[in-house]
Amino acid sequence: MITLFVVSSLEGWPDIMFYALDFTGPDKGPSENNSPEFMIYFVAFILIGSFFLLNFFIGVLFLEYNKAQKEE
Repeated sequence: MITLFVVSSLEGWPDIMFYALDFTGPDKGPSENNSPEFMIYFVAFILIGSFFLLNFFIGVLFLEYNKAQKEE
């Protein structure tokens, strides 16, 4: 969960992506750019998770804040 939070916050996600690209399997050492298809996951996660869901979350907070201000 912490890794997904780091990726969605857009801080340090390239380092995590490059570690994932070097993954070979359990009990095996890393190999450079062994799994390039993982790059698709990171790009999709950033597009969906960071831009859409994070903005949706902030929008809901903003609406609830405005609703609370109107009730006072």
